[in-house]
Amino acid sequence: RLVRSPDTLRSTLSTATPDVTPRVGTTVRTTKDGSMMACLSDRVSIEASRAPTKWYRGDASTDLLQILAYARHRLRIRQVILLDLLAPLDSVPGAGGRVHQLHIGYIQRDQLRRALDVCGGFGDISETAFGVLADAFREERAQREFSERDINYEAMCEVLQGKSHHSLAYRQGSRVLDDKYQIMQGQLENERFMESFKACFDDTPFARQPLSVHGEVRLKKVMALIMHKIYADRISAREMLGDFDPHLNTSVSWMKKAFQSSPMVNMPPGCISRSQYLRGMHLLADGLKLSEPDMNLVFNKYCKTGSFNYLAFCKDVDVRPDGKLREYGAAEESEILY
Repeated sequence: RLVRSPDTLRSTLSTATPDVTPRVGTTVRTTKDGSMMACLSDRVSIEASRAPTKWYRGDASTDLLQILAYARHRLRIRQVILLDLLAPLDSVPGAGGRVHQLHIGYIQRDQLRRALDVCGGFGDISETAFGVLADAFREERAQREFSERDINYEAMCEVLQGKSHHSLAYRQGSRVLDDKYQIMQGQLENERFMESFKACFDDTPFARQPLSVHGEVRLKKVMALIMHKIYADRISAREMLGDFDPHLNTSVSWMKKAFQSSPMVNMPPGCISRSQYLRGMHLLADGLKLSEPDMNLVFNKYCKTGSFNYLAFCKDVDVRPDGKLREYGAAEESEILY
């Protein structure tokens, strides 16, 4: 079962917390469905990009505790109150376009998925990881008319942020949260787990994803070829890939229109989409004849929320005329990021 029983959770909480694997969304292991800002072709190509598999680490998207910790962190840094997104979905349409609030504390599974996409911080959660999260808060409903509303969003909001319609009652003791949700809450507050989680958490502007030993060896060879190309042709990777960055090029008419009318607005600064990465690399690495697995390897190494972190890539490959890596100053980084 994807949802652990209360007894199992108690036993794992009481024992020593093991070393946790990198969080959901940081590594290439859980970005197989791309991101919400990617077009359909990008999502399909991202999902099929992890070959050969020996270059990549295994999938850890079935660890419920990791997913909860990741979700809590993303909500905090995005300054999003999950209850504000989910509570309006606890309703039914009425006559005359009116909406009637039900206040039953349950929503449908697809409503939860759409709400997580809207908040802008969960585009890189794979379907497997979302399934584990949804199943953890799924409950059987006795009323047939509410059988499809089986996701307890009140409990989810309470576990992740301590903010629900019944938070005051929980604190005063007049209402009790179910045992399994209390155990989830306790595990998330475990200091040893959180210290280990934060140590492997990397959401910085220059975030890079871990690969397997074979993948790192192959990446080193590919990066050496790209660096030699940049040095020999006296070109700048930052200038070529930065042309695709909507955060830098909103003055260009077509990009300004796309930026305002598409989910690209949720793309992190310093990142470009997968299709933009492929077009940029065709210009940058022209003549190297990199294979498709090699192109995918570079993308997955610098993958960040389903997009390509070209800022970190350029920091690793841009070579100055004297043969040394180009160092970005604080002013240049600030220009890109903000």
